Amino acid sequence: MSMRVVLATDGSEDARAAAAWLGGFPLPPGTMVRVVTVATIPPSPLDIAPVREFQASIRQEARTVGDATCAALVGRFPGVEGRVLEGDPREELVRAAEEWPADLVVLGARGLGALAGFVLGSVSLGVARHAPCAVLVVKGGARPFHGALVALDGSEHAAAAAAFLAKLPLGPDVTVRLLGAVERPRFPSSAPAMGASVLREAIEQIVEERRAVLDQALERAAAVFAGRVKSLERRVTVGHPTEVIARAAGEPDVDLVVVGARGLGALKRLLLGSISEGVLRHVERPVLIVRGAGS
Repeated sequence: MSMRVVLATDGSEDARAAAAWLGGFPLPPGTMVRVVTVATIPPSPLDIAPVREFQASIRQEARTVGDATCAALVGRFPGVEGRVLEGDPREELVRAAEEWPADLVVLGARGLGALAGFVLGSVSLGVARHAPCAVLVVKGGARPFHGALVALDGSEHAAAAAAFLAKLPLGPDVTVRLLGAVERPRFPSSAPAMGASVLREAIEQIVEERRAVLDQALERAAAVFAGRVKSLERRVTVGHPTEVIARAAGEPDVDLVVVGARGLGALKRLLLGSISEGVLRHVERPVLIVRGAGS
């Protein structure tokens, strides 16, 4: 089954890295790519020649950037096409993904201008929060894709993330690591000393019950990858999920981190869960964020 991919570009180094990464990412045959460049034109009440020329130069720069990106990708995606939109990049990219509609949006972690001073640009974070489909935020230079880390918490979104990756034409040299993190409940500081042992026992019981739930989630996810990858590893670790995922993502055989958009419990009320957003902010690897069905 083919896919529709929106690639956002603004000519920045991170955007070029995203395009290069997309060029080597395993996507189904027949995948269509639409390169979207957003021209942000400052409003002006003056309808005079210098202002019109300035606005035209911004549009032309956007077209030039988009054309160059399309040219770089046409060998891999013969039907690649470009679009130049105008407005706020966060809003226009989300709208482009909705109206096409896209299965995946790919963009760099940072953009041009003031955004380059941030670890994570407001555009990439805004698109990750609001896009109707999966979002791949590329960090660092392009690198071959050989290993993926898939974070699972038992939620629908995490299961959808594993399924999304499993449907791609993964090469025979790809390894997948399935990771679950059990966050230990905090021991209440106001707990009476006489009941401390009972509370500690209850906490350990909660941890073990949660570990069992995650073991089952990892087992279900492993089934969708069975026989399709070089190796498959399952691991459940006790610790704060963001910290556990970031630590595992730093291992040299991880080229991509895959997470669900939202987790269990109270996180369901957020557009983007605190764990997925934490991973997006702190992990120095490309991050693929996938939304569950019907979200």
